[in-house]
Amino acid sequence: MHRRRVLGLATLATALLGGPPMPTSLAQAPAPAPAPTHAVPADLRALSTRFDSPAALAGWRQHEVPGFPAKWDAPAVQDGALLLRPVSSGWFEDMQAGHLYREVDGNFVVTARLRVEGTRAPTPQTLFSLAGIFIRAPREGLTAATWQPGRENWLFFSLGSAFPAGTPQFEVKTTFNSLSTLRISDAAAAYPAGRPAWVELRVARQGELFSLLHRIEGQREFTLLDQFIRPDLPPRLNVGLTAYSDWNTETNHYPDFVRYNTQPAPRNADLVARVERVEFRRPTVDRFPVASFDVRSSFMPEVSQRRIDDLVRN
Repeated sequence: MHRRRVLGLATLATALLGGPPMPTSLAQAPAPAPAPTHAVPADLRALSTRFDSPAALAGWRQHEVPGFPAKWDAPAVQDGALLLRPVSSGWFEDMQAGHLYREVDGNFVVTARLRVEGTRAPTPQTLFSLAGIFIRAPREGLTAATWQPGRENWLFFSLGSAFPAGTPQFEVKTTFNSLSTLRISDAAAAYPAGRPAWVELRVARQGELFSLLHRIEGQREFTLLDQFIRPDLPPRLNVGLTAYSDWNTETNHYPDFVRYNTQPAPRNADLVARVERVEFRRPTVDRFPVASFDVRSSFMPEVSQRRIDDLVRN
């Protein structure tokens, strides 16, 4: 009986690993976005970018909604890095902010090397001032006139200062149909001796599972911070960067999303992010139904270990 059960689990795992990497649908999942005309390369390494010249921005798209003013200064390459400077803005529920992205199909690993600081101090001094990786379900053809609430689906992983202001922190946030949930974690190690260090943020998609990891300059391996299970997200996503700042001012609009999204934002933000590079690749393991990073709890520990090694060491 025990042997039969083990063989059954192995057969299940083999079928899952060899099956389609993307989930099918959920009853409450948002409708799939229309297929864009932009081609996505099968080898995602072709999307990787080192921001060493203005030409490096070729192929990147900026989130723009006609009728919504920009929520950051136009991203620009300066001194060998991409410079992100938001105005007072943030991604929360139906509030929108800056987003620079590539379109990505299927499973992926995206890694951004960046440094985040305030405009007058090593850490931002306004509430929820951070920058990092942002992943969003497309809403093609969106304008201020066609915008409707309750249709935002995305997640992000960012570095800077959330709450209280001036404290080095990571923020992770997941939003389903414009319902946002966030978690704040200590990031003091990213500001050694009170100075901002270069940090690599990583997000891996393997089916419905999104794993969020970081590696601070000088560290050999990535550290897992969090994981999200999002079977609602479509196969094609907008994957890239965000920067936002100054929740103090944004609270004057919340929860009037129309007013927030359509009016020019104040310039009270206190954040400067420099991004050296963004790297894309495929994971070595596609979808596997065990999210745990503890192989002792996996019915196929060798597959779990291979997944972990790929995300932590590569």
